[in-house]
Amino acid sequence: MIIPVRCFTCNKLIANVYEDYLQLLRDGMHPNQALNKIGMARICCRRMVLGHVDIADLLLKFENPK
Repeated sequence: MIIPVRCFTCNKLIANVYEDYLQLLRDGMHPNQALNKIGMARICCRRMVLGHVDIADLLLKFENPK
C-alpha cells in the first residue's frame, strides 16, 4: 500500500519525504538518523513512517495469472 499523505495525529504532510527516507535507508543509514535528516521531529510522524509496511510488491507475487 502507499504511505498515507498526512500524519493521522497532527495532519503534517509526510508522503513528500518518504522516498527520501527510503533512499537514505538504501544508502545504509540507520532509520533514526534518516528520520532526523529528513526533518521528522514529531513522534507521531515518525510512527507513521516507521510503522508503514509496503505490501503492494508482496501481493503482486500472488496475483492469479489467467
